[in-house]
Parts: sequence; structure tokens; C-alpha cells
Amino acid sequence: MPSKKTPPHYDTINFPIVGVGASAGGLDAFRKFIRNITLDSGMAYVLVQHLAASHESLLPEILQKETTLPVYEITDEINLAPNRIYIIPENKVLTAFDGKLKLTPRLNDAKKNLPIDVFFTSLAEVHNGFARAVVLSGTGFDGTLGLKSIKEWGGITFVQDPETAGFPGMPQNAINIGAADFVLNVEDIPSKLVTVDRAYESSYAYNEEDDTLPGPGEDTFKQILRLLRIKTGNDFSHYKQPTIRRRIARRMVVTKLENPNDYLKFLRNDKNELDLLFNDILIPVSYFFRDKEIFESLNKTVFPLILQKKSADQGIRIWVAGCSTGEEAYSIAICLHEFLAEKNEDIKVQVFASDISENVITKARAGIYNSEELQNVSELRLKNYFTKTDGAYYIKKEIRDTCVFAVHNFVKDPPFAKMDLITCRNVLIYLDPFLQKKSLTTFHYALKSHGTLFLGKSESVGPAANLFEPLVKNSKIYSRVNSASTFAPRSSGRHEVSLQHEDKSSPARKRQDAEPDFQKIAADIIFSRYTPAGVIINEHKDIVHFHGDTGDFLAPAPGRANFNIFKMVREGLAFELRNAIVKAKATNSNVIKDNIILKSQGYAVNVEIIPLPGVTEPHYLILFRKCLMPDDEAGNNNKKSADQHRIKQLEAEIEQMREDIRRVTEDQEAANEELQSANEELLSNSEELQTLNEELETSAEELQSNNEELITVNDELMDRQEQLSISRMYSEAIIETIREPLIVLDKNMRVKSANASYYRVFSTSERDTEGRVLFDVGFAQWNIPGLREQFEMALRQRTGFENYEIKTTFPEIGERTMLLNVRPILNESLTDQLILVAIEDVSDIRNANLLLTLNNRSLEENNKELTSFSYIASHDLQEPLRKIYTFSKLIIDNEDEVQSETTKKYLERIMVSTLRMRQLIEDLLDYSRINNLEANFDETEIVSIIEESKTEIIDNQNSKDASITIGELPSLKVLPVLIRQLFINLIGNALKYSKPGTSPVIKISAVNVDGKETVLLGGDEKLKYCRITIEDNGIGFPQEQALRIFEPFQRLHSKDNYEGTGIGLAICKKIMVKHRGLIAADSKPGVGSNFYLYFPVEA
Repeated sequence: MPSKKTPPHYDTINFPIVGVGASAGGLDAFRKFIRNITLDSGMAYVLVQHLAASHESLLPEILQKETTLPVYEITDEINLAPNRIYIIPENKVLTAFDGKLKLTPRLNDAKKNLPIDVFFTSLAEVHNGFARAVVLSGTGFDGTLGLKSIKEWGGITFVQDPETAGFPGMPQNAINIGAADFVLNVEDIPSKLVTVDRAYESSYAYNEEDDTLPGPGEDTFKQILRLLRIKTGNDFSHYKQPTIRRRIARRMVVTKLENPNDYLKFLRNDKNELDLLFNDILIPVSYFFRDKEIFESLNKTVFPLILQKKSADQGIRIWVAGCSTGEEAYSIAICLHEFLAEKNEDIKVQVFASDISENVITKARAGIYNSEELQNVSELRLKNYFTKTDGAYYIKKEIRDTCVFAVHNFVKDPPFAKMDLITCRNVLIYLDPFLQKKSLTTFHYALKSHGTLFLGKSESVGPAANLFEPLVKNSKIYSRVNSASTFAPRSSGRHEVSLQHEDKSSPARKRQDAEPDFQKIAADIIFSRYTPAGVIINEHKDIVHFHGDTGDFLAPAPGRANFNIFKMVREGLAFELRNAIVKAKATNSNVIKDNIILKSQGYAVNVEIIPLPGVTEPHYLILFRKCLMPDDEAGNNNKKSADQHRIKQLEAEIEQMREDIRRVTEDQEAANEELQSANEELLSNSEELQTLNEELETSAEELQSNNEELITVNDELMDRQEQLSISRMYSEAIIETIREPLIVLDKNMRVKSANASYYRVFSTSERDTEGRVLFDVGFAQWNIPGLREQFEMALRQRTGFENYEIKTTFPEIGERTMLLNVRPILNESLTDQLILVAIEDVSDIRNANLLLTLNNRSLEENNKELTSFSYIASHDLQEPLRKIYTFSKLIIDNEDEVQSETTKKYLERIMVSTLRMRQLIEDLLDYSRINNLEANFDETEIVSIIEESKTEIIDNQNSKDASITIGELPSLKVLPVLIRQLFINLIGNALKYSKPGTSPVIKISAVNVDGKETVLLGGDEKLKYCRITIEDNGIGFPQEQALRIFEPFQRLHSKDNYEGTGIGLAICKKIMVKHRGLIAADSKPGVGSNFYLYFPVEA
């Protein structure tokens, strides 16, 4: 059972806190991790797992069985203690603060539940270098941003090897964005945590102060920094030393060295390790649109202020200092582009982005990012400002052309100038106060008047508070304060040591005890009252500090304020002071000048120049002492003695001037000799350059010729590139508009890309799909037995498969049946094997087929019933009718019985109605039998069928003296019985509806026609048809009735005028449908009718 005791309270958290995150497959990973934790590791372990809001967690009970360490289920504000395990409860969000763990309810309406990121981020911000983060098995991106925060704040990150993870999504995504310090088997992570802890202790990485390290550690540390400076040209002596020590400790763990001295030896022998250490120290952690609320402040406040000061021909200049891999620069550019587009402003924008690492600048220039790095970018911005190609996202040209990336160190290199906005976020936190002040002074110089400075949320302008003022409250956005001048700050005194060990007993190595307060007060009084007036100047001769009353020696010059020492000294002092400073700079020793006469002043001046030792940049202390004029000193002597003294003094000055002139002359002669030698060398070089120039002209002609060839080749390449771009756009348009979902998988079954139809059909997004193993997507709904083997076989055999049917349940759309078509993408130039999967959702078709099967069964039953009905109708219904007709006829024909005329009339009507009913029953039987007739189509001469039909209706033809003309007719594949019925009905109708007193004329002809003629009738325009026309000269009918006459029981005339049941033409239509043909008619009353039969024929 998990421990019920309250963990002990620790006032100071001076032990590592390990956050362990997992999702799917996390239970097994947790077990392996817990089993390998030593009992005395000295660390606290906090386990965070994705849990459903309604799922009761049993982790404490399960994991307590795996270890003897106390296991606690976290309660609100529980204390952290080493050698204990804490587990998040269900339906909670966990954060760390002040050595405790705080629980808050999880929001049900939250779009994403990312408890691991939330906890890791809070752990990093609170515990800095004591933070450790471990990501184990799981799906999705949770934990990746949290790992980046841990690294940024000085912690160490671990990731389970994806090959050993049950679900590799989370570990792989962390590796893809470079957030993992170590990638290990889960069983090896606890021991590596202990190794890291030892390395931190041996390198004093837990010491958060910048103080000098005890023992030989300081010497080793500074020698490592000196090696870095020699190799990279960057001096890290003024960076935050705890951060540097932590990165050194990490490299010690990687190189399996436990002692800093051993690591120093390793650095001396392995130049590549220096590059790796340099890249580690820089901590290239950056995000798109980091702190979104601050970017909103830029839109609302900063950009409008910048725009107010711009005319149409002026551009906007922005400097992103410490840009890392470019996310910050592109975020600023995108944000500004959106703002200007909204304001409909067309202003040139230049974003200068700099960093000291060539590696990160190279990535920034490429402008290529993966989906993990774009988690903070909205779908709309992804669409507007990125182009997706082969699973990667490319910054669009309009934004890329705005940004200029350069390797640049703003601490030592000349800054960019005339900037409207400078952003330098989360860089100053790694610098000590000296470099912070120097950097802020540089930014102040680089900004325009009232320009804007944008810092990280943990940074401020405190070291140079007089240069900036807050612009946006609580957003770390500052406005430049106009100042007469800015000065380089004094050095903090830290400097590198040589590679030789210095004397360990040197007083400079020993810490001095602080003096008692009364001694300090006395020292301050003596310092202020009894020391000479003086100033401190920098190498540019600008005064950076005043001491005492310097009014007797210095006076501000009229006009604009200027603190240059030579502009402020009183008249008569500048010449001697300049010579003394030059001499002090040349000899790096103290220089004294006595009895310097000031013009129009009643006193002389003694000056002492002292170079300040141990500073980063040259500074000089100048002390002034007032003394009496030579005349005053001889006040009590006679005039002759005074004159002699004055003469000696002037002679001494003349001698000094002669010495200075002689020295200058010697220097001039030496310079002339050097110039003469240089001139001779230049003449020699000029001749060589002339020869070289001739060779270059020849080469230039060759290059011109080559250039013309290259231009031609380039034009061809540009043309092909354009064709390729058009083809690619065409292909992408097809893929995006095709209805079937398509996905591309790599050899590890990880989704490279998918089309829009895939996201629409399965109600998902790119971020939840791309970069993840297909079988881990969503709730592992694609993890179907046998499917992985099919994909692997397709890759291995380089062959695809079709119509592979699967059935699975999707959370968003329910159970679906899919047909998969798979094809390997075969291209020898591809370094990775890919397969294309086309998905067809046949669920509706399967359901429709099932419904159709059920309907067919029902129809079969109905047909059986209809067959029984037909039998009854043909026998049982016909029998009474025959008897009625027979008995009625017997009554009429009985001559022995006298009948009235009325009786005869009624009996005749009964007989007529009986015949009509019998005919109707026969027609209905014929109509119903058409569908049941077996479809045995035979090649048949149509002429012979018509001749047979004429024989059956010969009586009507002879009685009306009809003329039937049969043209040339083809042979067709038909059902002879039905076609005979068809022509009997049509010819019979032509005879029946003939005009009184006019002999019927019937013409039958045939012709082949195109399918377009049948489109309005419902035909197929791709087919060919044989059209048979039956033309008569009968009474005709209105054309608007041309469709109605083919419906059952539709009659245009009364029964008294023309016999019939009204079903004959309906039978004709059904016969044509049985032959996949068509029937139509046109007519004009009193003129005649045309009936058209369309039979499909083979091409």
C-alpha cells in the first residue's frame, strides 16, 4: 500500500527533483524505472501520467509493490523530500512551487490536456539547476516543450530510447526538436541521474553564486573558459558561472569523466569537444510566438507607435539579438506583416537577427521546421506563412526575404544602428551584471530616439535603469530614454588566468574578511576629505567617474555636454596632460607631471596618471593636486633670486620640450624609414599586381565566356524549375482535392504527410497525425492485427496490394469499414523508403449492399407470391369469367325463350365486359411475366419477327385494307417472344387508331444513331443505338401526352370509342427496358404518329 505518512518538510530544496512523464504504455515503463532507483539517490521523483478525467488511478498501489521507497499520491501542497516517489492523482493538473507540489482541477473544456508540459515548465522555473525531466513511452507531443524549459533553466533532460518504448511518439518527438540531453533505455536512466548528480557536485554546478570556487576548482574552470575563448573567439568569463558549470558537468557525463581536471585534459586533446561544449553552453532553446500575450502587446502598443513615426519612404528596422534558430525573428516578422496588412500599409521591413553560433544561424537561414517546433503556431498562420513539403514546413519567401541572419556577438562586435525595435529575450539572464549593463548600453546606442527594447519575462533593465523606461506594464517592453552620452561600465574584476597555474598562496587568491562598520565609515571620511581630486577615464578619454571637487582643474565646455577629458581641462593643462596619458599608456606605469601652469589662474597643478590594473577594458585614474606658483614660493627672496629661479624653471621646461621634440623626431625618422621601406615594398608589389592584373584580365575574359555559358544553363534550369514547380503545384492540387484520404508513411510506419481529405474524413489535424507512428495515432485505432505485417511486406517486397479490407472504430466517426490500396514510392534517390496508402470508406456501400440483399430477399418472396397470384389469376379468375360469358351467350342464343330487347342489351354488355376483363387479366399477366422471363438473348432477324406479328393481326389488316411497308432492318440480340409482343402491340395500335374512311399506312424502318440523341430520354451518350421507327397515318394524339401514354392504365379515348385496357404501351416500355433500350413517340392530331425503338448495339 502507498505510504499514508506526511513527507518531511525541507526549508531549502538543495536536492534534485526528477519529473517523469508518460502516456500510453507508461505503466510498464514506470515499473522498470522504479525498480532501478537506488534507495539513497538523494532525489525526489514525481510521476505524471495522462489519465482520463473519470479514471481512478491505481498507480500508487501498483508501483509501491516495485520498490521499498515511500510512494505518495500527491495531495495539494505536499512537501517534497529526497528518496521518495510522488504520483499525480486523476483529473488534476500539477505544478511545482517553493518546494511543494500544487494541484489544480483539470478544465473539462480544455482543448488539450498537457499535464507533463505544465509540470515540467513549472519545475524548471522554480528549481532551475535542480530540475530533471524524463519522458517515457507515450503518444503525442506532451513533454517536448517542458523538456525545452528544463534545458533553458539549467536542468538536464532524459528520454527513453524510442526503440524500447511501447509507444515511441512522445520520446521521438522530444528527440526531433533536440530537447533530449540523454537517450537511454528506461532501466539505465536512474543510474545516469546519479552520475549527473555527482558531476554537478564535482564541478560545483549546484552553486548558484558567481563567487570564486574553493581549492583548485577555480583555476580549472578558468582554464576551460580560456580554451573556449581561444577556440571560438568568445569570452565566457562574464557569463553566469553556475550556468557554465552545469553545461561543463553535462559534457563530463557524456564523456564519462568524473573529475574537472580530467575533463580539462580531454579538452586540450580533443578540439571537437570544445565545439560541442560551446554549443551546449549556448542552450539554443527558442519558440515561435513565445508568450502570446506579449506579442499581442506588440500589436496593440509597439507597432502602432513605430508606424506613427514613419513616412511612406521610411522602413522599419528591427534587431533580434540572440535569435538562436530563428523562431523569434520569424515570429516578429509574421506579427508585423499581419499588423501592416490589417492597416493596409506598404512599408519596407528589415529584421536583423544575430547569434554567436554558426550552427543555429545556418538553421535559421534555412527556415525549415518540423511540426513539433510549430506547436505554438495557429492553423491560419501555418497556412499563410509556411509551405509544407515532404513533411517539413518552409517559411514563405515574403517572410524569409524580410529577415537577415548573421553571426554576431553584440557584447563585443559593433552593433546594428538606427533600430526601431530590439528584442533580446532570455539572453541577459545568462550574463553577469557587468555584461548586462554593457549590453543594455549597446542596445541604447543602437536604438533610434524613443525606440523600443523587448526583453524576456525574467529580465529587466536594472543595470542601466537610467537608459530605459517601461512602455508596457508587466510585459518587459521598454522605451529608450534620450541621454547625452552613454559610457562603458567598469569591469567587475573577473578575468581569465593563463594556462600556467598561478601561485596558490598569492594574496589575490585569498578572500579578504569584511572590515567592521566603524572602520569602513572612517575609511570613507578619510577617502573623501584627504585624498586628491581626480577622475577615471576610459580608453576613449571620456570621463566615467568623478572623485572630489575637480572645479579647480576641470570646467564644462559651452555647448552640448561633452565629458571628454581634453574638452573639460582648464587652459594650459591639455598639452601636458595629453603627453602624460600617452606615456602612461605606452609604459603601462604611473606618470607624474609637476608645476603645470594654468592660464589666468593663481596656482599651478601637479598631475599623476595611474593605469588601473585588472580591468576588462583600459581605464586610467587621473589625480590633481594644487600647488603654489613659483613666484609665490620666492615671495620673501629678492627679485634677483626669484628671476634666477624662474629662469631655471623655464630652462627645465625648455629642456623637457627639447627632449619631447627629440623623441618625436626620432619617432618620426623611424616612421619615415618604415614608410620608405613600405614604399619600396609597395612599388615591388605594384609591379607584381600589374602582372597579376594582366593575368586577371585574361581570366576575366575566360570567366566572362564561362559566365555566358552558365547564364544559358541557368536559364534552362530556371525553366525546368518553373516546369517542376507547376507540376508540383498541379500534383499537390490533385492530392488536396481528391476525395479519397491519402497518407504517406516512412519505413518506421511514421506518418510523413496526409491530404486534406484524410483530416476531414477522420476529424483530426496535422499536429495530431504527422510525425507519429500510424498505429499510435489517436487512440491506436489503426493498430489492427495483420495490418503492420502487410505494410512491412509491401516495403520489403517493393510491391503494393489492393482492396485490403479492415474494420475499426474511430472515436470521432464510429465504426467504419475501409478498403486500403498500398503502393511503395519507388525512387532510388530517396534516402528513406516511403509507401502511399489510399483509403476508401466503404461503410455506406457495405450497409447499402446489406440492405439491398435484404430487399432482394423480400422481392424474391414477393415474386413468389406474385407467381402464385398469376397462377390464380390465369386459372381461378379466368374460370368464372368464362362461365359468365358462356351462360350469357347461351341465354341469348336460346331461341325457345322469348327475351325483351332490354334483357338482350344487358346480356350483350355483360359479355363485352367479360371479354374486356379477360383481356385485362391477360395483359396484366403479360406485364408481370416480362421481368420473370429468362434473359436468353439471341441474334434475331427483326424482319422475320414483324412478319410473324403480321400473321397474328391479319384479320384487322385485311378488314381495314391496311398497307404495311417494312424497310431494311438489322439483326439484333433480343428476346424474340417479347419483341414479337412489342410489334403486335404497336402495329395493332396503328390499326386500331386509324382515321375513319382512310386506309391505314404503316411504315417500319431502321437507322443507326449516336447516343447523344438519347440523352434526354435517359440514354448513354457513349453508346451507339439502332433506332426502329413505326410510322402511321392514324388519328394521332397531342404531343404533350407523349410520356403519359407509356404509363399503365393511361387512356386518351373512352372505352366506347376504342377498345383496350390502357396497358399495351406500358408493356412495350417494359419490354424495351428489359433490352436496356428506350421507347419514345411524337405525334400530331389528325396527321399520324411515330414510335421510336432504341436498341443498344455493340461498337
